[in-house]
Amino acid sequence: MYRNKNNALEYCDKEEGWMAISSELSVVARVRAQDKKSAYGACIEFVNMDLVPVRLVVPANRILGSASNVLREGLFDRGFWLEDEKYNWSLVLRYLRQHIKQAPTGISAFNTGWHDDVFVTTETSFGVSEEPYFYAGAIVDSNFQVKGSLDHWQQEIGCLLSGNPTLIFCVGVALAAPLLAPSGGESSVFHLMGSSSQGKSGAIYVGSSVYGSHSYKKTWYSTNNGIESVSANYNDVMLPLDEIGMARSENLDTAAYQIVNGDGKLRSLITGALGKQAKWRTLVLSTGEVGLIDLLEEIGKKPAAGQLVRIVEIPLTEKYGCFSSVHRFNDSHEFAKHLEEATKKYHGSLFPAWMCLIVKQPDLELLLRSEMDRLMQRWKESCMSAQVLRVLHRFCLVAVALSLASRHKLVPWSEEESFFSIHSIFQRWIAARGHTQNHEEFEVLLALKQALSKWEKQLSEISSGRASSTGYYRQDGEEVQWLIHKNVFIRDLQLRKQYISQLTPLVQRRWFESNEGARGTLRVKVNGKLERFFAFTPSQIIEELEELTADA
Repeated sequence: MYRNKNNALEYCDKEEGWMAISSELSVVARVRAQDKKSAYGACIEFVNMDLVPVRLVVPANRILGSASNVLREGLFDRGFWLEDEKYNWSLVLRYLRQHIKQAPTGISAFNTGWHDDVFVTTETSFGVSEEPYFYAGAIVDSNFQVKGSLDHWQQEIGCLLSGNPTLIFCVGVALAAPLLAPSGGESSVFHLMGSSSQGKSGAIYVGSSVYGSHSYKKTWYSTNNGIESVSANYNDVMLPLDEIGMARSENLDTAAYQIVNGDGKLRSLITGALGKQAKWRTLVLSTGEVGLIDLLEEIGKKPAAGQLVRIVEIPLTEKYGCFSSVHRFNDSHEFAKHLEEATKKYHGSLFPAWMCLIVKQPDLELLLRSEMDRLMQRWKESCMSAQVLRVLHRFCLVAVALSLASRHKLVPWSEEESFFSIHSIFQRWIAARGHTQNHEEFEVLLALKQALSKWEKQLSEISSGRASSTGYYRQDGEEVQWLIHKNVFIRDLQLRKQYISQLTPLVQRRWFESNEGARGTLRVKVNGKLERFFAFTPSQIIEELEELTADA
């Protein structure tokens, strides 16, 4: 017979009566995988030597099998005490074995984040299901630490964010990350870019304070060798990465790709079978004095168009860099110092309040889709390409997250200010990007614009009999048509060998005369020899090119 009394687990011996054998210990639940065929174990809770409650999920083979010594050493490491008697550990194991069968059932969750309609963290879960979920993954330091109340956070930090779009945006990214899954969003990086002493650290502390202390923030340098494990630990929440300039450029390409791709490496088990692949969804809030894209180009890496869409670089152009208003403080340095100190004292209270709110929203997916569609219609412009609209969709998710938080009084500023702040940051990104075209299309258009003036001086009249290595011109009614050798056109526009997809936007504008279909080329006999050209009327496209590349 067992009982918990006086902060100890007691056993009733036939001869000696009740005696303490270990720390107070209980079996909270018998857990297993959702299919009820694997991953059996027990969620246990004990009070350690400092009277701190400790909860963890223990695999069944460490209770029922031959690996009980592993369990014992692990418990000792967490402050579990065991009375110095020969059979006390056997009595503890017998207690666990008796109670695991009769304990309430639960589901093992081996990663944090969403599991159906329940959001699991290492400490707790949010949402309702037929059976509770318990985190059973690798034991890691908690990312989620609470200090002070939500009222404290609102008064000492939140109130000072009003009038500061970048700071509001940082909170918005933190709130939006758990909405990636229900909204169908994709992992991406928001990179705040500006020179030193512009408040970047203060901004990332503010964003991190939604979840926890300053230790919630990581650096690009610290993740060089562990980006997969770090990303997996931040599944479905925001991952703040400070000081991109400290990281080695050659590591950034792999790190950035892995983060936004959301897949870990495939690894083999000892048996030869494939191990379980780590997966994650996250929004990264990054800071640095230079852009991620510039750092990649330093080592000769040209980011793909898909990467450029998912790495959103935002220049800091407010009055004080990250700040537009310093409120009651004398200057931006004093304001930044207050934010740094205040986020040490008050943090982590907004996240549980936020999660309690969103798990109670009926038809959360429908709500998010409706609100985001409404914002998309309000903010999009006819000139915006598909790539720009993808980024706008991400900004809309951040805005919707903030609007819900404003509407339910979780943050001390209005919905209108939430919308204004996020739209202004989006406009800042557009201005820095310089255009609203798809990136590859814009590069081709810009290269064509630059090549036109070069080619004009190198063409021969097609009927003159003079050969030209660049191409020819001829009269086509009232217009002059240029015929540029295919190889010259591809070289000067820096097209790939398989160039058709790059030229599709130009073909769709009907800029080329072609007798070879999708190739876009015109096969013409010149000086008795059949050759391939790109044939177009320059006057027809120059005006449109000027409009499309006006800011380049």
